Amino acid sequence: MDTDTSELETAVEEAQRDRLIEVLESLESLTKKQVSIKFIFLRGVIYGLGTVIGATVLISILSYSVVQIFGFEAIDTNAVENLQNQVLN
Repeated sequence: MDTDTSELETAVEEAQRDRLIEVLESLESLTKKQVSIKFIFLRGVIYGLGTVIGATVLISILSYSVVQIFGFEAIDTNAVENLQNQVLN
């Protein structure tokens, strides 16, 4: 019975060691990917694109709110008509 327990403990230790080696190899692979130039470049591009899109949406919402609250017009229609009259005359 003592030999059975010893063999079982040895088998469990080997299984744990094998699993640990698999996890460490996986971790090493992931680390290599994350420090690669390609990964860093793509992460920067995605971050920059997200920043630009987010800022555009934020400015659009802010501009729309200001126009609705204060009644500003993007283009003064009277100024456009005056300019057209000056060009035509």
